[in-house]
Formats: sequence, structure tokens, C-alpha cells
Amino acid sequence: MALTRRTKYATIIISVLTASLVNEYIVKWVNSYYKEPTYTSVLIGMGVTVLVFVPLFGLVGKWINSASKAYLKKSKKVASNSGVGLLLGFLIAFIILFVLFAKLRHGLDVIAYVKRFL
Repeated sequence: MALTRRTKYATIIISVLTASLVNEYIVKWVNSYYKEPTYTSVLIGMGVTVLVFVPLFGLVGKWINSASKAYLKKSKKVASNSGVGLLLGFLIAFIILFVLFAKLRHGLDVIAYVKRFL
């Protein structure tokens, strides 16, 4: 696969995961005001998701996309081989997003878990 195509896919993946993480944080914050699991809280969560994702992909999506591209471009320059740099940059971003998702969605502390084995 061409490096340009891999860069595009890596950018899309990082952008979508970042947008989803932002949405998850905002929905969780809004749902903290509605502690009872009611149908109203489900509707509010759905409404917040729409209110977050529509502007996020319209306005902020471009910013996230360019930030992801810039990050991946810099990581490709760091390594002597652009493909290796792209892979390294993608893996670092993916690991950071994984740690944040684990903490936010499931309350898991990945860093403490890794420290136990080292």
C-alpha cells in the first residue's frame, strides 16, 4: 500500500477516535447530572451525541484532521524511513487514545497495570 494511502487511513483512524473520545467525555459529563438510568437520560445522551458530533465533524473535524496529519507528518520525519515513522507515530497516538478510552469508559488504569508487570 502506498505511503500516502497509509497516511490517509492513519489520519482518519486517529481523527475518528479523538472525536469519539471528546464525545464520550462530554456525554459522561452531561450524564453525571442525571444519575438515574431513565429514558429521559437516554434521550439526553443521544441529543448530546448529535449536538457534539455534528459540529465536531463540521468545524472541529477539520482541525482534528489537520492536527492528525501534522502529527503523522512530523513522526514520518523523525524516522529515517517514512513508513517506519508513520507506523511509530500511529502506534504512539493509538496507545495514548487506548489509555484515555480505558480510563474514561471503563475506569481502567492501563499505566498502573503495565507498571505492575515491569
